Amino acid sequence: MPRAILFTLAIVSGTVLGEDKKPFKQEGKVLSVLESYINSVDEKNVEGMLKHVTIPLDLHFGSQQVTTIKSKGEFEKIFNRWNNSEKSNFHATKIKSVDIEQTGLVNNMLAVADVTFERLSESGEVIRTERALYHLVRGNGYYAKPLKFVWALTTRWARKWNIYMISNLEVDD
Repeated sequence: MPRAILFTLAIVSGTVLGEDKKPFKQEGKVLSVLESYINSVDEKNVEGMLKHVTIPLDLHFGSQQVTTIKSKGEFEKIFNRWNNSEKSNFHATKIKSVDIEQTGLVNNMLAVADVTFERLSESGEVIRTERALYHLVRGNGYYAKPLKFVWALTTRWARKWNIYMISNLEVDD
């Protein structure tokens, strides 16, 4: 029996790895959500930011533990703490590069965007360069009771993309 499982895995992995990479049809929509979210961050607009994220939202910055935001009130509290920190001292964000990939086993349900951006001063000078992964999902989540999951899966075409996790990365030099 184990031999049959290994054979099946070998065939499936060979098929998956051997496929040519197809363009991600939802890339434009994902990019639009990211640009709108980043504009809201630049404006320090909490409500605008909340329009593009799911609650719960996972944040992972540096070597810190993952923070899971479980309510809009908690999001506002964390945002206000960030807004009063040194990290929020910028005027605008300029996206330098974006690489958007479809993830997960279900087409057009999950995506990740690797974004490198610059934080700019009012005069347009670069304050710092940052890189983050934005994980997105169609709708409000990829988890639910079976019937709710099937419904979300079959109606995903009508759902908008939302950010469910943000994690920063080291900037490549």
